[in-house]
Amino acid sequence: MSHDRDIDPFWVWGEDANSPRILHSMFRVRDVDASLRFYCDGLGMRLLDRYDFEQGRFSILFLSYAGYRDGPAALELTYNWDQDVDYSHGSGYGHIAIGVPDVPAMWSRLADFGGRQGTAPKAMMEGAPQLAFVHDPDGYAIELIQINRQPSALSQ
Repeated sequence: MSHDRDIDPFWVWGEDANSPRILHSMFRVRDVDASLRFYCDGLGMRLLDRYDFEQGRFSILFLSYAGYRDGPAALELTYNWDQDVDYSHGSGYGHIAIGVPDVPAMWSRLADFGGRQGTAPKAMMEGAPQLAFVHDPDGYAIELIQINRQPSALSQ
């Protein structure tokens, strides 16, 4: 399913890089459809690839705003087929930060895509961009950070 059709699927991250970079973050999800609705339909990411491993009884899905090589790091969602568990987020996981043009609008919008609203939009200091927190369908914290100084122009 890769959008980078001319690239060897085993080398989607690159085959001639000379410096390190972050490739992806992975976490486990309980419901693939709910996760895709939140991240793709709600946040606007796209599914780059899905791999289903029958022998291992799991699936991995790579999502990003761009391709493997052309943009920010991807998310790897892992779904274990035969486990009906509540994954623990532990005390070490913090959040994933995603820049959006209009934090209040996105914070409100994600409730329609399975998100649970956390911290309401606010600026931590005068003149700073707004930020807010929302939780995905599995309860993972997502920080939304304003990346446009005039979001009202985008919302109209």
